[in-house]
Amino acid sequence: MQNQGRIIAFLISILIYSCAVDGQTISGTVNSYYQITAVDGSANTVTVDNAAGLSAGQRVMLYQAKGAAINSVNSASYGDVTAANYAGAYEFNTICSISGNTVWMLNQLVNPYDPSGQVQLVTVVSGASITVGATVTGQAWDPTTGKGGIVALEASSDITLNADIDVSGLGSQGGALVNYNSCDWFFTASAYYYSVTGAGDNTGGRKGEGIAAVIVNQECGRGKLANGGGGGNNAETGGGGGANYGTGGLGGKRTNETAGKCHGPNPGLGGASLAGFGYSVATNRVFFGGGGGAGWENDNVSTPGGNGGGIIILSAPTIIGGGGRLLATGTMGRNLTNPGIHDPAIAEGDGGGGGGAGGTIVLNAGSFSGAITADAEGADGSDASSHTSDCMGPGGGGGGGAVWTAGGFPAAVSAVVNGGANGVVTGSTGPCNGAANSATGGSAGQSLGGYVLPEGTGPVCVTLAASPLQNFRGVREDQVVVLSWTFATVSADGIRNVVIQRSQDLSHFDSLADRDITDDSYTDVSAGDGALAYRLAWQNAAGEWSYSRIVTVARRPGPDGGSVRLFPNPASDQVTMTVVSTASGASFLTVSNALGQSLLVRPVVLRGGLNSFVVPLGGLAPGVYFLVLNSEGRRFVRSFIKE
Repeated sequence: MQNQGRIIAFLISILIYSCAVDGQTISGTVNSYYQITAVDGSANTVTVDNAAGLSAGQRVMLYQAKGAAINSVNSASYGDVTAANYAGAYEFNTICSISGNTVWMLNQLVNPYDPSGQVQLVTVVSGASITVGATVTGQAWDPTTGKGGIVALEASSDITLNADIDVSGLGSQGGALVNYNSCDWFFTASAYYYSVTGAGDNTGGRKGEGIAAVIVNQECGRGKLANGGGGGNNAETGGGGGANYGTGGLGGKRTNETAGKCHGPNPGLGGASLAGFGYSVATNRVFFGGGGGAGWENDNVSTPGGNGGGIIILSAPTIIGGGGRLLATGTMGRNLTNPGIHDPAIAEGDGGGGGGAGGTIVLNAGSFSGAITADAEGADGSDASSHTSDCMGPGGGGGGGAVWTAGGFPAAVSAVVNGGANGVVTGSTGPCNGAANSATGGSAGQSLGGYVLPEGTGPVCVTLAASPLQNFRGVREDQVVVLSWTFATVSADGIRNVVIQRSQDLSHFDSLADRDITDDSYTDVSAGDGALAYRLAWQNAAGEWSYSRIVTVARRPGPDGGSVRLFPNPASDQVTMTVVSTASGASFLTVSNALGQSLLVRPVVLRGGLNSFVVPLGGLAPGVYFLVLNSEGRRFVRSFIKE
């Protein structure tokens, strides 16, 4: 009965929270953003940097911005996405309870998340009816804290757009400017990555931000960074455009150099399209627009890469157009420290920056009325001017984003997903004035139907009782877990039958042992390697049961067997194994046949967090095989089919 009472109290808290925001008119920055530092899927919890401002019953969105694996070979394939991993994963959920900075989710988490890939919790403005009365925007994405860039609204009746929702330029950041000392007429910088500090003439503009983390000492140069555009190489070349659904455009070359002037044949490459890594029911991922790459500069007059667009998600039975627009465009880079009286959007003597890509607009509605403009177009690349006969490299255009709606794409919604135009040479006295110098525009994005909001089943959480239990803790000690607790002496007088319970999935708790009220600890000697959840249950004198909050205990240091995944399966050319590890160490991957014979042995190094390994299968005949991970004295085996 007490547990039923807590559930009723929780539902009332949701009702009170919803009623408090019914019929509201909103403007300004309406969402709040929290960095997620840990995710425990078995306990259905996330840990945030600071839970102040969060409360039970709030609707929230979880979003992971990065975590993709890329090709790091110094070639034109540098920056190609080899595995998206959890980048772009997201879902809506409801806060069940909060203890310290740990937040319990009401519904089972849909996705796994890796906090090293920058995961955030965003509060969702919710109510029966929401009207956008004046411009609504969001906090700009901050790659340092991993927060911002999203506007999320949810109504049980309707959302009316009487004013704009604008997240233009709030997504992935463009490459920042780096001013180099000089260049050499005898040297051509041709590599696809360089260190930000540079070395002699081995220099390049900064790459734009994308869904993969920057590799240390490879921050610059013409190679793309997933959907982030590459920076222009030494000298005076343009940066590539960022990408989202549409590919980013190529930056422009330097041409028509006079005697003794430096060459610039290697501009930044455009960011890679993310169309194959999301935007479908099967792979429900959404992305910020990628940042454009910076132009190369040595005179402090280049332009940085433009920022990508952010993400807008509106969920309601009906969305009503009232003159407001949905804006998630990329932006053009601007040099606001450009000395003299110059146009900050034009590189006047150095290479131009690439345009930022369009972001993502999601409209989860059953019906639409009025006219709604959803603009997720890429930004133009910067022009480049020299006022001499030299022709500097302009920036590439940003790729178009995505507009995704439930059902068929509605006639009421006008989607704008164009790619941005490339910049051109301006102000030159040479023959290339007005020319693109090989710079190209970004490709168009896409308008899509068939959207389904990702939301887990539930409820699965058990709220913390207003209890005589003062504390409850669990600590792993190698192969055992030690639990300890304290009951208030006075309140514990009527308690009997304290039961220790354990779960591996939060759907089923098994009773491990009964303890007397005078006991205060228990050692679980059968814990094993995996992550586990524990709770206490107790009866009062009237026979009514109460439950503690759930505590989770991390897996044994090293790889977690439950996290080992293979995909695709069946596979043809290669198979990818992912595994989460709590420690670093040398390991081995072995491919064996059905007879147990080792066909391939490959040493690998596990890092703390999510690991991804690609195993080529080209030499194997079709059949059933086993991929074995040997680490920390343990073996994890997964079978797969080679087609």
